Amino acid sequence: MGPTASGKTDWAINFQNQFPVLEIISVDSVMVYKECNVGSAKPSNAILKKHPHHLVNHVSLDSIFSVADFYDSALRLIDDIHARDQIPLMVGGSMMYFNLLKKGISDLPSADRMLRDELEQRIFTDGVDALHADLSRLDPLAAKNIDSHDSQRIIRAIEIITSTGMSLNENLSSEQTRELKEKYTLIEFGIFPEERAKLHERIESRQEILVGDKLLEEIVNIKNIFNISTEHPAMKAINYRQGLQVVEGKLEKSKLFEKSLFATRQFAKRQCTWMRGWENLICFDLHQGEDAAEQLKKQLNLLEIV
Repeated sequence: MGPTASGKTDWAINFQNQFPVLEIISVDSVMVYKECNVGSAKPSNAILKKHPHHLVNHVSLDSIFSVADFYDSALRLIDDIHARDQIPLMVGGSMMYFNLLKKGISDLPSADRMLRDELEQRIFTDGVDALHADLSRLDPLAAKNIDSHDSQRIIRAIEIITSTGMSLNENLSSEQTRELKEKYTLIEFGIFPEERAKLHERIESRQEILVGDKLLEEIVNIKNIFNISTEHPAMKAINYRQGLQVVEGKLEKSKLFEKSLFATRQFAKRQCTWMRGWENLICFDLHQGEDAAEQLKKQLNLLEIV
């Protein structure tokens, strides 16, 4: 794991080149969507062909890929990879995904595609406030604790409540969690920049590639194909949020770079905060990729895998 622009993909590819036993699973909430290519800093098709990333280009934007969807998909992939006598290498910057995967979440009902389609249509026709009002009638406490514009969490809450007939709180307290750390040996590496200025330089350099005409064209195409809501998680992601504001005339194009750069730096700061409190994380500076590879080799040797 590591903050945005820290070089996670390059490190993962280097690890896989040295240790072919590894299979990469993406831990990213935007790259999972097939249509989000420019603003997500998704690896090129050539890289993905040579180094496949599970959960990249996994779903289209006509659906919402929730935290629970990631959790269930990742657990299935981990089992599949182990069945091939390979080792899963989780790579990404979605710290909440990592945290839930490591510590486990309640064994809640899986996604109901038909119900989700109905709820997403309800948002499209009546707005997210109407759906939040529906949740208030079903479970007032859950509605109170969920932001009235957080469509993703509202949909998931309604899904759980209607599937089980119990309140959200009853579901969360009654179900057992499945903790990855209880089942497997976890080797946890983090890219943690000792000098924040160097990370900021990398962010700014990459941002010039990510935001521009290609991003705006991508967003226009997405809007034309999917008639997507601004509440869709992908459209609330950094770069897409600011790009959508430009497309809708709410932000001057000349301000796009500045706004997205500021948001990206703030995001990187939050990611580093997560990492500071991360238990058992072995941290390396931005330039220490080979040191990390050597450490990984030692860890795998201890497991008698390399």
